[in-house]
Amino acid sequence: MQSRFFELDGMKFVIVSINGAGGQTPAEQTELTFTRLKGELEQLESRFENIMRVTFFMKGREVWKPVREFRQRVFGAGVRPASSSIFVQRFLPQEALVEVEATAIVGNKAVVKQAIEFEPPRMYLKALVAGKAAFLSGTGGEGQTEEAQAESGFKAMETYLSELGGSLKDVRRIAIYLKRMEAVDNVSRVLHRVFARNRPYWEVVPASGYAQEDMLLEIEGTAVLTNR
Repeated sequence: MQSRFFELDGMKFVIVSINGAGGQTPAEQTELTFTRLKGELEQLESRFENIMRVTFFMKGREVWKPVREFRQRVFGAGVRPASSSIFVQRFLPQEALVEVEATAIVGNKAVVKQAIEFEPPRMYLKALVAGKAAFLSGTGGEGQTEEAQAESGFKAMETYLSELGGSLKDVRRIAIYLKRMEAVDNVSRVLHRVFARNRPYWEVVPASGYAQEDMLLEIEGTAVLTNR
């Protein structure tokens, strides 16, 4: 269990990473993960309803179904968080099958949030906004190479931000979940070209797969909408 705090435009947020080690099945681990998450958020003076984005990490595709069903049950009503789903080969501890990284607003008060939906709506949002802080769901791209998918993914990110009255210059952080780490230089060139003038903090995280099997990478973005 890990937590770290940060601020965006005067708002305080916490990122909590927590796993389901101790459960015997993927379903048990998923439920245990969220039980622990709720308790940890309460201790950190936050609340489950203030979650802005959840990134799901799963050990293998067979874990995806129970995680998806649980997510739909937990977040099925009301405003859902932005979300990403990443498959990985291993966790620490090794018996963990599920881990979530949840970003939430610090504070016990309800916060007015704006959701940007897909059409038709999906289990997850394009983005969720509180104040000027925008948390974008992970997005893949189209194409046969990492470069093509990165270009397409950043274009989708630009489209989501434009729906919020923003642009790529508002992006503060990018996480790229990459299947083939040997392609990191190619993806880096795309990022440097797209963000030639306003380059955000960015990181690359190894992944073994995604909800859509033809994806080679998935990109998450965090932004501050300066025009609001």
